[in-house]
This record gives sequence, structure tokens and C-alpha cells, in this order.
Amino acid sequence: MEQVFGGTLHCMPAESAMSVIKCGGSILGSTHEIEAAADWIAALTQTPGTRIVVVSAPAGVTDSLFASISPTASTSGEQIAKHVSAGERRMAELLTHRLQSRSIPARQLSVRDIGLRAAGHPLDADPVSVELDSLTEATAPVLVIPGFTGLSDSGDLRLLGRGGSDLTAIFLAAELGATCHLVQAAKGVYEFDPALRAGARFEQMHWDDLLEMEREVVQAKAVRLAKQRSQSFIVSGMNSPEQTIVGDVPARLVQDDISHASS
Repeated sequence: MEQVFGGTLHCMPAESAMSVIKCGGSILGSTHEIEAAADWIAALTQTPGTRIVVVSAPAGVTDSLFASISPTASTSGEQIAKHVSAGERRMAELLTHRLQSRSIPARQLSVRDIGLRAAGHPLDADPVSVELDSLTEATAPVLVIPGFTGLSDSGDLRLLGRGGSDLTAIFLAAELGATCHLVQAAKGVYEFDPALRAGARFEQMHWDDLLEMEREVVQAKAVRLAKQRSQSFIVSGMNSPEQTIVGDVPARLVQDDISHASS
């Protein structure tokens, strides 16, 4: 398949007028997959509400961009952040174009457009504020935003740590009072890595249960923020009746009848 880089939404009850959807790199690795994601998002616009779509770079792209930085170069944190986050920006551009080609009035917004501020280490910062008016007053039914980055007080680009698109999505959902849906290849969170070993899926789980897992399915910083802000979220695939709800709920496992892709 050509590599490209640099439905039904199953939601929690009482969905708000805005929903934040993170499309992970595991579902955006090829032209075919990007087209499928655009079709799915386009179908969601048949019901009222604004969808804020946070995109990751395709799997492996961020690693390649990090590896391409010379260890001997005198590169600033701003330069590294701009270089490494190119995959997310390119994906936001591609997905917005695909949606517009389907006559969906989608609008691409940058972190500068929404004033997403972040504080801390240039490569592992934490989001602290966003200009909500830039999101709540937008008229497009779909707003596409690159994940993984924010801006320092001086306007320099900052990374939100590896897996930072999860953090972007959960932070925006918490600020907006919106529902949050993290979409990936695997159809939920499983007790074992489904690529390596069969196991039951968590139908629901507490934030702490997710943090205690041996592998990081969702960025740990993002899960801790979700717990702090009492922000529930869903982990699932596209068009999938299977899902995992993460929030202030006890863990409950269910055995699926079919095998699933890895996350």
C-alpha cells in the first residue's frame, strides 16, 4: 500500500454538542486507511454536532523523524519539535483535503490557531490552556487539528511527549466539556497485547487500571490528566461495536468471539 505521511460513533451517554476524536497512527498508515477514516468521519456529520478530530502521524513516522536528527547538531528544542511533529501537520492537511473532497466543510486548525499553550520541557511539555472561542465559534462541522504539540509563552513549538496526541485530545475534551474517543486499530483495551496473546477485552475500566497495565495503550500523562479532570473516554476501532470505556468505573472484562488487530 502507498505510504503517506510528512459509520457510527459509539459514545458515552449524554454526548455534548462537541466531541473530540483522536485518530491514531495505526489507522492512518496508507492512502486506503486515510480514505476509510475520511469516510467514517463524513458519516458522523449526518448527526448534529461539531467533531474535533485530532490526528497522529502514521505509525513509525515520528520514530524516523527523531532518528533523522544528527546527535552532533546544535539543534534547539524548537527546531526539534518542528521537525518531529511534521507528520501530524501533514496528516491534518491530508485528512482535511479528503473530507473536503467529500463535500464536508472541514477546516484545518493549527495549535497557533487555537492558542494551545504548553509548559515544561521542550520535548515533553504539558498543555495548560487553549483559546476556547477558536473552537466553540467555528462553524465547520469538522475541525482537524494536529496532535502532539503546543506553544510556549514565547510562541515556540513544544512537544507533548511520545504519544502526545492522546494528551491533546483528552485536554481539549476536558476544556470543552466534550466527549472523547480515541480511535485505533485494536477494538478496545485488552488484558494482553492482542498481537501477541489472546485475552479478554475490558468493557470498562478505571483510569488507575489503565495506568497499571504493563504496556502503554494510552499515553500515561494523558490518562493521569483524564483522572485529574474526571474526563471519561472511549478506546475503540472505527465502526466497531466493541469498545472500552475508561473513567470512574470498576474494571469489567468481556470475552470477544473474534481476534483483533493490535493497537
